[in-house]
Amino acid sequence: VSRIASLASSTSKESQACIRCHETKAVPLAVQQWAQSKHATSGIGCYECHQAGKNRPDSFMHYGERISVLVTPKTCGECHARETEEFERSHHAQAGQILGSLDNVLGEIIEGPQAAQSGCIKCHGSTVKVLGNGKLDPATWPNEGIGRINPDGSKGSCSICHSRHTFSLAI
Repeated sequence: VSRIASLASSTSKESQACIRCHETKAVPLAVQQWAQSKHATSGIGCYECHQAGKNRPDSFMHYGERISVLVTPKTCGECHARETEEFERSHHAQAGQILGSLDNVLGEIIEGPQAAQSGCIKCHGSTVKVLGNGKLDPATWPNEGIGRINPDGSKGSCSICHSRHTFSLAI
């Protein structure tokens, strides 16, 4: 039995289905990274973080389960409440406020929209927009900006510092 199969066996049946498919067909690197994480050794799999209620505008049905591609601070806060509250009070969570500000306007005018897109927005974040049926607008996603404004109303991206799928504290 492989290490991934062994780790997967301690997760929910929903996560086990995700891992079986994604390990070979979709995004094997994400599964490999997850297998090196503390989440994996704690029995926390894909579904526990990606499940989403019908009320989330970015949710969609995927092989019989309602999920979201985005894992937001609101999701992380279900298990990591203290850390999420600390982040929400931080200056970093407000980084998305540059959107529509004089600094952002000046950046777009002086440096140009491409510079703002690859400079300001890349780090500060922008508003992630949903096109419908849970599909994210490619003009606003992927977006790992630390002040990203998420469709569920939360601000930020935990994975900007904690490396998506490995969730490293060292990073």
